[in-house]
Amino acid sequence: MRKLILPLFILFASFSLAQEQDLESILEAHYKAASMEKMQKIETIITTGKNMYSMAGIESGFIMYQARPNKLRIEAEVQGSKLIQTYNGEKGWMYAPAMGISQAKELSEQELETILNQAEFENPLWNYEEKGNTIELMGASEDGSADHLKLTNEKGDILNFYISKEFHLITSIKSTQLMGGSDQEIEVNMKDYKNVKGIPVSHYISTKLGGQMVYTITFEKVEYNQDIEPELFEKPLVE
Repeated sequence: MRKLILPLFILFASFSLAQEQDLESILEAHYKAASMEKMQKIETIITTGKNMYSMAGIESGFIMYQARPNKLRIEAEVQGSKLIQTYNGEKGWMYAPAMGISQAKELSEQELETILNQAEFENPLWNYEEKGNTIELMGASEDGSADHLKLTNEKGDILNFYISKEFHLITSIKSTQLMGGSDQEIEVNMKDYKNVKGIPVSHYISTKLGGQMVYTITFEKVEYNQDIEPELFEKPLVE
């Protein structure tokens, strides 16, 4: 029996080492393709574009301001009504008269989670260990065109990343979230990558909920390292 255990242990250890080496090579190729080193020199981002809410058939323009460390302001206009979200690195606020929020209100901890994800400059794969995340190589996508990486954060939340084997950029992210008492799959797809100062940026992002298209985002302009007044990230002033 001991003669069988030793070879099996060696085989398992060899397989685990190969998996780890494959994971590291996939991440290295992704970091290089995504120009993550250049991204470290970016201090501010200003993005303009359009949101299309598929189910309601509503389109809105937006402008998003970002500054390190993780500060964010989003201004949008939906059917003639302004919507503003801000985050100054510690607190977040929302002003949305069309949603009955006629005075800027402070966001709850749960409401902040979404805006915090948008405020991050780098995706969770970068320096994942420092952030308390773990990553596993799960194999390939169903069509074989992408590598499937499973990321688990320190809270236990899981994100499934699919990275193109050809271009080494993220093509989709899948996760599961509890909504209305049941788990719903959220699928975010990214395409139409364009270089902005040597950094590839997806200019078209679509989001599906339970397999149904919810909304799409189209970027029209992305600017790096522009001056942004710090006050923009504070509580919105209501005129």
